[in-house]
Order: sequence, then structure tokens, then C-alpha cells
Amino acid sequence: MPSLVFTRPRAIAAVIVTGAALAALAADAPGQPTTPTPLDQSPLAAGPHRPAAAHHAWLQGSLPALDGALPPRRSSPPRAVFPIRGAVDYGTEINRFGVPRSGHTHGGQDVFAAAGTPLLAVREAVVVEAGSDGGRGNHIAIYSRATRRTYAYFHMQEPTSLTTGARVRAGRVVGRVGCSGSCQGDHLHFEVHRGRGGAGPAEDPLPLLRRWQNRR
Repeated sequence: MPSLVFTRPRAIAAVIVTGAALAALAADAPGQPTTPTPLDQSPLAAGPHRPAAAHHAWLQGSLPALDGALPPRRSSPPRAVFPIRGAVDYGTEINRFGVPRSGHTHGGQDVFAAAGTPLLAVREAVVVEAGSDGGRGNHIAIYSRATRRTYAYFHMQEPTSLTTGARVRAGRVVGRVGCSGSCQGDHLHFEVHRGRGGAGPAEDPLPLLRRWQNRR
């Protein structure tokens, strides 16, 4: 009988040795399964940072535990509130922002309403000024960090009970419509300034007021 010729004896020997070594390892580990682990259940299939079972559950979107570990979404700032709780009127051109007045330019919008009508904080804010004088009458100014705007209320019926540094939520009563200081007829003189305090540039409040009014 002709003998077989092996052209790669070293390679075949290595295969034989490797198979023997695997058999020896299986014999040294009693109770362990000898069938190979399916690829999709191997820890390597899920990557170094996620167990295989979790990997499949994550792919299928069925991991409430992982979902709960995600950081909570930031809620959007509360919607603005119209500053007067009641019927209003915006007067005439002389009551508009930017019209010439005696010795100055009108820096806000006049909003007419019945005396005693509640005045509301338009935004969650902090009180940056509160007091009384001959021009503004009883007044208060609140600063909203969310909008970086200061909202001022002039000619209130009585001094506000709030003090500088107090925090208010949108919709909180900050005063009542009146005619204190330099004014004619019960109304709110409402101003909007960029930045904190009344020194920042003034903006026309009427577009904001109309927008907020339409949301009521």
C-alpha cells in the first residue's frame, strides 16, 4: 500500500496538539458545558462596557432601568402672564412707548383698567426695586433671569408688600392698578428693559402685551 506524504507536518501537528489541549481543558473543568457559546450571547458581542443581555434589551428598547438612569429633561420656562387681571384699554397715541412728553420721552406703555384691579408678575422673577416717589408713584420692578429683562410697574394704588430680593412666580399679585405719582386716570405704566434694573435700554412693551393678552 502506498504511503501518504504530508507536505506540511508542522501545521498538522499544531492542529493535533491544539485539539488535545482543548480536550484536556474540558476534562479539568467538570460540570462546564462543552458546547460553544453562541456568538450573540458572548460578553464580547456586547462590547466591554455592556453585558450581553443588556445589550440585546437596549437594542429592543426594553430597558426601563436604563431609561430611568438618564438625566431628566429640562422643562421650558413657564409661559408669560398678562400683567393685569381684568379688562384693559391701551389708550391713544399719547399713551404709546416712545412718544414725546414734557421734557422726556415716554418710556413705557400705559394700560388702563379699573382702580384696584390686581397687577400680576409677568414672569418668574426677583424683585430688584420697590418704593414710592413723586413721578412713578408706588412702583415695583422685577427681573427675569430666563428672559434677561426687567419689568416695571408704575402708579400702583398702594405700595407693594414685596421687598427687594423677594422671588415671585409668574401670576403672583404684586400690586393693584391706581393713580399714584404723576398720572392722569387709573392705569398701569408698564416698562420693559434689557438686563437687570431700569438702566438698560427700554423696549416697546405693546407687542409683548398684545401677545400675552391673546393667550389669556
